[in-house]
Amino acid sequence: MSARDDIAFLAGSEIRVDVLRALQTGPTRPSELSDRCGCARETAQRAVGAFVERGWAEKESTEEGYCLTRAGELVVDSYETFEQCMVVSNRYRTLLQNLGTTTGEIDCGTLAETRYTEATAENPHAPLDRFLSVVGDAPVEEFYGITPIVSRVFNRAAGRVIGDDTEVQLIVDSDVLSTSAEEYPDALERADELGGFTLYVSEPPLESGLMIVDGHAYLGAYDDQGNLVASADSTDDEFVSWGERTFAEVRDRAETWL
Repeated sequence: MSARDDIAFLAGSEIRVDVLRALQTGPTRPSELSDRCGCARETAQRAVGAFVERGWAEKESTEEGYCLTRAGELVVDSYETFEQCMVVSNRYRTLLQNLGTTTGEIDCGTLAETRYTEATAENPHAPLDRFLSVVGDAPVEEFYGITPIVSRVFNRAAGRVIGDDTEVQLIVDSDVLSTSAEEYPDALERADELGGFTLYVSEPPLESGLMIVDGHAYLGAYDDQGNLVASADSTDDEFVSWGERTFAEVRDRAETWL
């Protein structure tokens, strides 16, 4: 049997997956598997027999029943990861399709721990509203951001929470800087007067947005018209760490604006 055959065998039946997961708890008899998985004893016995044939399970004793082998443990753990990635890829489809190449790869487990917000016909501004909620209204200690567009809303939101003692690092691309200088020269002047403000300019165009404000990371995806269409945000350590690494990578490729 090939790996493809084994994948098709396991994914082709929810009962088989349930039985495999049930065996993780330790030695289990087919009658117990039947009760746990809501299937006939014969169905559980056939599934276990197929697992034994593939080297995923083995019989402990007549009294104790079957348990997973090390190979079986690897299979069930990998299947859980694969299934999670399928759920994440479907749920976060709009975000993933519109991220571009600015941000690095992110694994399914890290993304799964975030709060997902998507623009809909009923609420096209949902990701923007979520952005404003994450930024808040109170002064913050740290404000790191990557922005691929010129936004009056972003400027106003940042202006409310950035104080004299806030450490600010902002990355824009050349087009955003030029447009900001033309449309919002006062905002650039005020920012330049802040002691803790550093502006970086990326030569390659930026395609997605990222903000880290006092340990809360927010990732935003934009369509071709510059509309914020989806976002993911969280205070989870893994997601924030990913955001910090991504921000640092983009910053290292940019130049400080004088």
